Amino acid sequence: MEENKKLPYTGRGKLVNSGEFSGLDSEEAKRKIVEKLEKLGLGRRKVTYRLRDWNVSRQRYWGTPIPVVYCERCGVVPVPEEELPVRLPLEVEFTGRGNPLETNEEFVNATCPKCGGPARRETDTMDTFFDSSWYFLRFTDPKNDRKPFDEEKANYWMPVDVYVGGIEHAVLHLLYARFFEKFLKDLGLVDYDEPFERLITQGMVLKKWVSIRRLLEGLGLDENATVGQLLEKLKEKGYLKEETK
Repeated sequence: MEENKKLPYTGRGKLVNSGEFSGLDSEEAKRKIVEKLEKLGLGRRKVTYRLRDWNVSRQRYWGTPIPVVYCERCGVVPVPEEELPVRLPLEVEFTGRGNPLETNEEFVNATCPKCGGPARRETDTMDTFFDSSWYFLRFTDPKNDRKPFDEEKANYWMPVDVYVGGIEHAVLHLLYARFFEKFLKDLGLVDYDEPFERLITQGMVLKKWVSIRRLLEGLGLDENATVGQLLEKLKEKGYLKEETK
């Protein structure tokens, strides 16, 4: 760009040549303009989020296997549902070079579900964020061996009352988990929009820490109480919900 041509100003400032909004601070003007558009029925305010492209694969052993195989004849073929989950093999070599899964030929060499010919199994695994973006739903139905979770149980226990995590979670795990939840709602697997009702990050908790001893005293128990007795007291106080069968 030629030196004598200046870029438009994009910072904060006061509006000019903007009719009734002239002289207003740009941030205040945004609110005023939206208010007028809403009043005229021409628009409404909306908060949007930009979820950047997310590379979910990792060349490492720990992680969920990606359930696809590569066939020279059929291309990329998903593993049939009846063959899920794909489990990590225990017999692998950790050499510090390459992906450990590639050292297990029995795992790598597979059969194409479409044509029955030889195929090569995907050896990348999913990033751990992929699992942690919905693990709280599995807690609602941890013994289900037919599907990730039962919709009725998830809808009973969810959403989570308080999410506690590091401040970096606000733009990483928290955002991914919310994306998963909205995706699951679109599939009809849950009937709510947000997975967490409140967010508390470390450093925001200001009240005095409550010790286990004080908690037990408040519930009329002592350090000799069993976990079962603690759970019963928490249910009596309304801190825990009764699970429906």
